[in-house]
Amino acid sequence: MATYVYAWNPRLWDWPELARERRRIARHGHVDIEWACGRTRSIEAGSRAFFVRLGVPPKGLIGAGYALTEPWEDVHWLADKAAAGVRTHYLKLRLECLHETPLITLDELAKPPFRRFRWAVRQSGTRMPSTIADALEPWWEERAKTNSGGEPLAPGHSPRAGRGGPAQRGGWGPCGAIHGRAGCRPGSRTR
Repeated sequence: MATYVYAWNPRLWDWPELARERRRIARHGHVDIEWACGRTRSIEAGSRAFFVRLGVPPKGLIGAGYALTEPWEDVHWLADKAAAGVRTHYLKLRLECLHETPLITLDELAKPPFRRFRWAVRQSGTRMPSTIADALEPWWEERAKTNSGGEPLAPGHSPRAGRGGPAQRGGWGPCGAIHGRAGCRPGSRTR
């Protein structure tokens, strides 16, 4: 299954629900959101999702999960573009992991093999090459596992294994919180 990068730029949108969505992940193991994916229409349900914070430091990867739906078209999320009749694509994502600051910074991603990918994506829904995604997964899992103040996962629990689809996920997630059978996901509208 493919991996896609979704961007959040606090200069364009301050994500007022961010704290609430992070609490929801802590309580329920995931949060479902709708997120714009620009012109990208080929995203399949079950595709891996990584969130990158751009525009305002600190910049880098802040979350992960997977797509719950394929994209659909609707009015643009920016008011001025919507008023001009511009449309964009959205999809529903499920996030298991979401942070305010990066677990992996853009400076760290500037080293091989990760520097081959342009992390400052111009639109959400940018496909990541599989070689980069395969190299990123274990690094992300390790960072996410020890993120909460360096606390390891609860004894007897392990993070979800591999890059499998939603059915393979469950138990304690890489964020150190209990997770359902779903992946990480941020978004503008919580469901």
